[in-house]
Amino acid sequence: MSELHGRRGVDGFLVKMLAVMILLSLALLLVPVKDAEAVSQWSRKYKVECSTCHVAFPRLNHFGEQFMKNGFQWPGGPPDGDKEGKEEISDQLVIDEVGNWLGARLSLTPLKFESNSLTRNNQLDDQLTVGNTKWLQFFVAGSLFKNVSIFIEQEFTVDSSLFNWYHLGFHNLYGTYVNFQVGRISPVDFTPLSDRLRQWAKSDVMNVNSSPGTSSSENAINVRTDRPGLQYYGYKGPWTWFAGIDNGKDATDTDSSKNYWLGFKAELPETAKSAFVGSSVGYHFYQGTDNISTSTAQITNRFYRHTFSTNIRYNENLDIQAVYQSGNDENGTLAASAVETDFDGFTIIAGYRDYDWWYILQYDNVNSSDLPAIEKDRISPSVWYFLRDNFKAGLAVRLDLNENTVNHEAAFEIRTMF
Repeated sequence: MSELHGRRGVDGFLVKMLAVMILLSLALLLVPVKDAEAVSQWSRKYKVECSTCHVAFPRLNHFGEQFMKNGFQWPGGPPDGDKEGKEEISDQLVIDEVGNWLGARLSLTPLKFESNSLTRNNQLDDQLTVGNTKWLQFFVAGSLFKNVSIFIEQEFTVDSSLFNWYHLGFHNLYGTYVNFQVGRISPVDFTPLSDRLRQWAKSDVMNVNSSPGTSSSENAINVRTDRPGLQYYGYKGPWTWFAGIDNGKDATDTDSSKNYWLGFKAELPETAKSAFVGSSVGYHFYQGTDNISTSTAQITNRFYRHTFSTNIRYNENLDIQAVYQSGNDENGTLAASAVETDFDGFTIIAGYRDYDWWYILQYDNVNSSDLPAIEKDRISPSVWYFLRDNFKAGLAVRLDLNENTVNHEAAFEIRTMF
């Protein structure tokens, strides 16, 4: 019976969305295309198009990743970071122009359809949302002076405001071997699939929190979101290596324990002179402690995550990413008597950029015999059209293949940065 319900859910969803998708596709085709214009802060500073650093924004290409690792300083070029594009006030003071470090991103969802997302009269019902202003992000980023960088991302939604990322960087302290980040950082920024500045949808497996069997933990964190911490990294030739420490999700550490991580990435460098330059493989290990406080005691959960990932790039057009993660929690439900839980899963994302069009297909799968509630099985196709180098509109679908949930989504999305 559940299989029949799931099949009907998929069929009904596709029928309802077909007409909307056709109309929106026609609308995209009728929009006139103008020459690409570089308008984000580094495009303004270096007079280059957004595609210099992005496959299709916000997804970075290989050059963009090198630019980030080098402290937002032009890699392999003339001396940069100290006076380039800045005003020299004195020997001890150089001020960047505002347009070189201030940027913004905007996300809108004019139409979104979700199946089985409402409960009416004790029955599941579908929902259509119109005109959702999802978020506005302001970000300050660049070099304060040579080899010292800043990245701050402030996000505004309808009912909240928060710093997603906020860190100082200290770079090239001993060649490229010694670099540091301090502030709100991600432990997987230098992996082949960081799930940040991603192609489209979040990876389900990269977003499994610690203590996944409870929603009341005080220090729950996954491997990819920002958290207060300190990270060291170095790179040379095909290798990038990194290690770090963090409090957990907040600067106020509720359990005084620290989380630790280390990882490495091997990538095909420019010297290979191959169409696959920038392709990489990597490994990441993360270990930490979560907790919950009761009236009589603080209950803790020790957890770890193993993450293996790869990225295949081909001629700056084809971008394939894959990640596999396995996790163990000594007390994944934070029960008074410890209950050990395990999970594993993977995400595969294939993106292809063909001039003004960008096609993406993503598949997510999460399994856990201990915690069926965290299991995922979803396929997410989307197609995007770039009106400008910094403005895209797309049709995105998420089909839920898990027969226990059957919650499909389809949306018309608009993203821009300026």
